[in-house]
Amino acid sequence: MARTTCKKFVRRPAALAALAVLGMQAAPALAAEWRFNPTLTLRETYSDNIRLAPTGNEQSSFVTEVMPGISVNGLGRRSQFQATYQARGVTYSNDVGSSNLQNYLNARGTAQLVDDLLFIDGTANITNLSTSPYGPQALDSSYAINNRSEVRTYSISPYVRQRYGSVAQAEARYTHQGLSSDTAGFSNYNSDLLNLFVNSGEAFRLVSWDVTASRRHSSYNSLNSVDNDYLNGVLRYKLTDQFSLTGSAGYDRYTYQSIGDGPRGASWSVGFDWKPSSRTSLAATAGRRFYGNAYSLNGIHRSRYTTWNVSYNEDITTTQQQLVDSGSISTTAFLDQVFSATIADPTARAQAVDAFIRATNLPATLANPNAGLSNRFFLQKRLQGSVALNTGKSTVLVSVYNTLRRPQTGVSDNVGLFTASNQLFIDESRQRGVSGLWNLRLTPLTSMNLNARYYRTTSLLSNRTDDNTLVTLGLSHQLSPKTTGTVELRRYQGSYSQTGTDFRENAISAYLTMRL
Repeated sequence: MARTTCKKFVRRPAALAALAVLGMQAAPALAAEWRFNPTLTLRETYSDNIRLAPTGNEQSSFVTEVMPGISVNGLGRRSQFQATYQARGVTYSNDVGSSNLQNYLNARGTAQLVDDLLFIDGTANITNLSTSPYGPQALDSSYAINNRSEVRTYSISPYVRQRYGSVAQAEARYTHQGLSSDTAGFSNYNSDLLNLFVNSGEAFRLVSWDVTASRRHSSYNSLNSVDNDYLNGVLRYKLTDQFSLTGSAGYDRYTYQSIGDGPRGASWSVGFDWKPSSRTSLAATAGRRFYGNAYSLNGIHRSRYTTWNVSYNEDITTTQQQLVDSGSISTTAFLDQVFSATIADPTARAQAVDAFIRATNLPATLANPNAGLSNRFFLQKRLQGSVALNTGKSTVLVSVYNTLRRPQTGVSDNVGLFTASNQLFIDESRQRGVSGLWNLRLTPLTSMNLNARYYRTTSLLSNRTDDNTLVTLGLSHQLSPKTTGTVELRRYQGSYSQTGTDFRENAISAYLTMRL
């Protein structure tokens, strides 16, 4: 069954939001430089287990994919826009799966409508991900499995910035976000957020401060709406030009029906900020919120050839909010940092990043925690680190993560998601994973790509543990200035401790990518 049609697609919120992002650029970007790069990718795959069935029940198939796409880049004096879209039409031999059409979109733009005063940001995304974190995963578009959902998100955010001499500067921002999917039981989501941020100016040298106040109203098509109020103030005491002590106090409140104590209360933290250079920074806090002890960590280091990131955060959130906010490391944003040392021009760098992602078949996010879909509020604690090495002939990306989720609302919120194929869906889980990519340019026209990922999902209630390992090895050669051919080997295997079953898949694919 086809997942969508082109006619339906243009009416979807994410697609309309992408057009809105484009439209909002028009006035300030009439003199902008725009580049449009249509592409067409053809892929033929042979798999010995295209359904990812347990060992002994494998079905082989040839899979044909036709993938037209386009990338758009615009850069003006007061605006910037980037977007990539691809439609993947998938058909199977031997009647092992139904033909389908999968959409992938990543669009973001920013514009300065009034110099140094009024700005607007916008994003739109469409992706396909696994509905449940258990069982065979949708780690490639070719698999004929039911554990796949198309999720569409968008965000529009106008804001005002104002500087009050050397005393303070302020930002007032309104953000509207939305999410929809093709999965029954996963609630559509709309959010309206008002946020005010004020921080001290240059007049405060020894002791600086900032204050944040926000109110979010979240509505769902099948659940009660939820409000969230947040207020927090931070003081920084500068011990040296590079090192500061920090302290904060605040209050936050949610209106969801909690399965534990009321989701509201005062908060506080102490910590430090360390910025030894423009390329290195590290900040950490420890404190308490209404749910218990709370910690945070954010660090980044850039050198001539490497980019390092480490972060730890914990918060009350939902799957919908995470998908809209793109909480995982964006592949595009991460590679933009990596390539910034060698490509100064933003437009040229954006094109290089887009070409690299297409050539290496990278996902939209690195080390993406495949936690599945849920309507429940949960406390998430997440530690993540990544490193990139970029030299003249080689690029290496490695990312690791450890995520713990504990539900805060009742299981009844997920009644619509408990289908026959999803009985083991449990929100209280821990997931650990690592992903890596090695791209080696053998000659100016030929490169090798080794892509691997492993992650383990553990249910903390049922003691079920699922392991997933995917490895691909590809060789790409530029056949002409606008055409690239790729041959790729794939190995995917998984095991489930609770059922005692496992699966293995071997596949070979041939790509032909053309810039039209």
